[in-house]
Amino acid sequence: MTSESRVSRSDLLRLLTEACELEHGLACSYLYSAMTLRQQPEIEGLTSSQALLIRQWAAQVYFVASQEMLHLAQAWNLLTALGGTPYYLRPNFPQNSKYYPLHMRLALEPYGERALERFVGYEKPIELLKEHAFAEDLVKPREEDGSADFRSVGELYGMIEKGIVELPEAIIGEPAAQVGPDLIDFPDLVRVTDVNSAIEAIHRITGQGEGTQQDRTDCHFGIFVALLAALKDERAKTPHFEPAHPAMTNPATDTSEAYGAPHASLIQEPFAVDVARLFDGLYSLMLRMLSYTFAPCGAMDLRRTFGELAILLMATVLKPIGEVLATLPAGGGSDRTAGPPFGLTRHVLLPVDANSACILVAERLSELIAEAETLASFPKAPASFGRIVGAFKRLQDLLDGARSTKVEASKIVK
Repeated sequence: MTSESRVSRSDLLRLLTEACELEHGLACSYLYSAMTLRQQPEIEGLTSSQALLIRQWAAQVYFVASQEMLHLAQAWNLLTALGGTPYYLRPNFPQNSKYYPLHMRLALEPYGERALERFVGYEKPIELLKEHAFAEDLVKPREEDGSADFRSVGELYGMIEKGIVELPEAIIGEPAAQVGPDLIDFPDLVRVTDVNSAIEAIHRITGQGEGTQQDRTDCHFGIFVALLAALKDERAKTPHFEPAHPAMTNPATDTSEAYGAPHASLIQEPFAVDVARLFDGLYSLMLRMLSYTFAPCGAMDLRRTFGELAILLMATVLKPIGEVLATLPAGGGSDRTAGPPFGLTRHVLLPVDANSACILVAERLSELIAEAETLASFPKAPASFGRIVGAFKRLQDLLDGARSTKVEASKIVK
């Protein structure tokens, strides 16, 4: 496909699934770095000003990661509008630099200059201001072999926008299938019901990511440029300043070919392995609930409930478990700590039938709670695990309440 040719609907759906993979991968990469930051006030070796600085950095990176999840959701709305379905799979980390035409690897790395330079490269605008010219060196030149269509996320969305504008009757999905803030707590989520709203959705994604020609500061690119400069400034004053735990790069509990990440770093300490597997189980469940929320055929009330539960799970359970993992020894004779793998394995989407979907989620949530309670009872378990189990049970109560309401409603209908 060349830039001059008109893309087909099939081409657009392929490009959007690639955008979904990228948005998802970027969100995980950002989350990982934020989770490795040393935010505990009792950590020795940090001044009070440095501890405050680290907490501010973590808040900014978590904010960017949350917007990447919004971008993934927006890409799902675009997919549905074009006749596709939500797509949340992606390859496990690390991803080779040539896996995408970006020619930049996607990896899980602790917070630091190398990670921030990658982040600046990911979010690099197509046109740079003079003061940001250094960012050009962070992106490898595109190989002129005909196989690479884009070298930045902005270029990818530019191709998608052009294709939607040129495709006759591009928007064929039912407007009622679109997800908005009434179903999930993404206030900026645009319902894509025509070409104009599709363009609005794309511009909102690129505006939040790379900014505009007039404003390259209040966007992901500008945030990462500022964070990189702040880290360099702090290290100029304190050369040995280290804001992050010495977490592994690309941790995993499985490095087999079947897992799809043979070059990942294997977590070997048994307790850390169990916590990492708990994290991955929760992460997969969250994605399944989110995909049900965006699936156009699911029960409306349950779509809303699963959307609420998925966001609460991320904030109150996944985030603290990820931060715990960054403090646990990785084992195997390494002086590194572990980290959240964000690992995906084969599993099916939740069924459309509301009752079956509820049963599957409730069963899996109960299994994961039991695992968390077992881990919390270990002598080496951090004190925060008790709070995590409590948050787990609150989610279970919300799901039980939703199931009870559904049962009562069904009785009234009968």
